[in-house]
Amino acid sequence: MSKILKRRGFWRKKIAGVILTVFLLASAGRGEPSDIGGEGMPQLTDDMGKPIVAGKASPRIVSLYAGHTENLIAIGARDLIVAIGHEDGGFELPVPVLGVKPGMEQLAALEPDVVLTRPMMARSQGFFYDALESFGMSVVALDPPKWDDFGRYIKLLGLVSGIGDEAEKTAAAIMGETASKTGGKEGLSVFLVTNGRTMATCTPDSWAARVIETSGFRNAARGAVSVAKGSVIAAFGAERLLASDGEIDVVLLQQGAMNTTRAEDFMNDPRFSSMRAVKNGMIFDVPEEDISRPSLLRLRGAVRTLRELISSRGWPNDRGK
Repeated sequence: MSKILKRRGFWRKKIAGVILTVFLLASAGRGEPSDIGGEGMPQLTDDMGKPIVAGKASPRIVSLYAGHTENLIAIGARDLIVAIGHEDGGFELPVPVLGVKPGMEQLAALEPDVVLTRPMMARSQGFFYDALESFGMSVVALDPPKWDDFGRYIKLLGLVSGIGDEAEKTAAAIMGETASKTGGKEGLSVFLVTNGRTMATCTPDSWAARVIETSGFRNAARGAVSVAKGSVIAAFGAERLLASDGEIDVVLLQQGAMNTTRAEDFMNDPRFSSMRAVKNGMIFDVPEEDISRPSLLRLRGAVRTLRELISSRGWPNDRGK
């Protein structure tokens, strides 16, 4: 017990010193980051513009976002994860769950080389993450990628994990295999509800839209526009949804933090009673993490489940009428 208390005291003193150092650096201002890519080499940065360099082999990684964790597992970096900031989603990681806002002592005691997070988290706790870097931990902030940005995202994960080019090869194999088994995009037209209160949907370039298309279906909201720059949420609304009824065969309602409206609620909403998808019983709940989270680990299962779910009801006899 005395050793534990001494160790806690050591970390408290060290943390206090680091916090003071960070405060002084922040007050004095910082210079521009140097070109760490080397002469003639492109500089790789995270989504906050911070340069990323390859770390040591087999780095100790703390992942504070579920999508990052799942993609690390998918590219073969499972054993490098020493803690996560979320529930493990059923993937049985035998590591501590710290929560999305872990304490300084919690992280320091794990001695990670890399703390992987999202820009929105890093910005909301900027002082905290600056302090982590003063401890010698590399903080890498990456947004959940859109489908077309996934290659760059995996390249960065390969860099910080030490997996290297193998990460990109693994991702290409999984995505290629999934696409080859699903056929074209001439199937039923599917509308995804990301928020039942506003009847918002996903943007055409989002991961969710591409999962729908990779499953062999068509995204019914191909003209939807993002609510904000960089967002994958698109405004749509109930009125526009009703006006598009002739183009919609299936309605999916993603279930998660962003939406609590269920398929049953949609079916019982008098506004939508005349919709062909409602009459044919083609309204389904889908887990938000499966359809909207950019995850190699979930991709094959999400595509398979989506096809089986929609096919289980058969094709509507009045399609196109």
